[in-house]
Amino acid sequence: MSIRHGIRSARSYLTILIGFMIGFAIVLWVEHQMPKRIETAEGIVLSKDFPPLPATRALTLDEALWARVAWQYFVNNTQPNGLVNAEASQPWFSLWSTGSYLLATLSAYQLHIIPRSEFDDRILSALETLGALPLLKGGHPATYYHAETLTPVALNGENTGSAIDMGRLLIPLQILLWRYPEHAVAVRQLLSKWHLDDLIAASAAQNTNLPVTRWVLRADDGRSSYGYRLYASNMLRAINTASGLAVTQPPDGLKLIEIDNIMVPDEGLRTPWGKQPSLVTLPYVLTGLEQGFDARSGEIAWRIMQILQKRSQYEDQSDTINTDYAEQAPDYAARKPDRQPLTRNASNSPVAPDNNPAARALLSTRGAFGWYALFRNDWSDAMRHHMLPMLTPDQGWKSGYNIDGSVNPKIEADTNAVILESLNYIASGQLLCLGCLSRPAAAAADAEPEGVTPE
Repeated sequence: MSIRHGIRSARSYLTILIGFMIGFAIVLWVEHQMPKRIETAEGIVLSKDFPPLPATRALTLDEALWARVAWQYFVNNTQPNGLVNAEASQPWFSLWSTGSYLLATLSAYQLHIIPRSEFDDRILSALETLGALPLLKGGHPATYYHAETLTPVALNGENTGSAIDMGRLLIPLQILLWRYPEHAVAVRQLLSKWHLDDLIAASAAQNTNLPVTRWVLRADDGRSSYGYRLYASNMLRAINTASGLAVTQPPDGLKLIEIDNIMVPDEGLRTPWGKQPSLVTLPYVLTGLEQGFDARSGEIAWRIMQILQKRSQYEDQSDTINTDYAEQAPDYAARKPDRQPLTRNASNSPVAPDNNPAARALLSTRGAFGWYALFRNDWSDAMRHHMLPMLTPDQGWKSGYNIDGSVNPKIEADTNAVILESLNYIASGQLLCLGCLSRPAAAAADAEPEGVTPE
């Protein structure tokens, strides 16, 4: 039998073999394109190049002005019942935005923007109204409310409450208990009306041979990603003995993913082809501003900022990374390569974050101010300077820039609260500070304030 004849006889087998080789090569190529993902049991520790945290200093004249512009939002959007709209001229609020309002009020007082009398009036009015909110069946507050009628507002037909949102609201309540004991009675009365245990539930056994109970967040929380769980964990673990277990353990455990050769937590964010061009940044920024970094949150924030620094130097802006878009954590399953991701449970409801991807800021004002306060370097200063066009003196600060470079005109409580928190961090450090009890808290504010709230 000739060699030629042999080849002809085996050509079908050769075709199959070549097909297998091509398929194998494609698999290897796809795996190479996918980000590296590893499980970790050791957690995240500070890297050797983690910078020293900046010391407090007095605000410059410009910074003091920026703080007053941010506070103007809350002057304009305070309801007669004492709570504040989550978005300018839009009569709705959430537990998250209410936490933002209380933190903004604390910051405004400590920055001497408002006198002690206004601070007390605003805090007492807000606490009284929160105590009058209609509760859900479980005895805890809903996530969203109409700002005028105080009726719960559902997204996609349901309103189950949010443990993560509650965690944010508990932060200013804890600050009031520690630093302003004159408001402690009102805080305790408020908390006594809420059955927060209902936000935590015991799941079914994971394995019949190993019947271990797991505690989970009862609702399908829109902010259930690792970053938001880490942010809210310090407050939520005080609800009951099981809450710490529920909130600190993501459903799939802690995993890391490689972006630009830097390992960061995998928040489960995916594009349709499997790559990971986005991160969750806001919860880590808020942790530093409000509670002070621990080693894990500080290191994650530092790594994310390094990625942002790298990506901000790219000519192709579609590769820019920032997920600080809407109030809720984004659902990245719907993300397309040329647009921002939709938020989870987004709807056309007037009280819900809009589901127009173009309306979400690619580079947010609050994110820029947060980085400016926490890591004061040339890049963060440049980002903060880039946001100056967002200033609207009689209304507050706009949200930031869209992916096409246009301005996101939305003016909201969260943006202006984070700006106030950031500037207060520069002047006084973290908001939740037990050691600060040894220092007078905004003592000068009891006298005539340095400036007046613009009308």
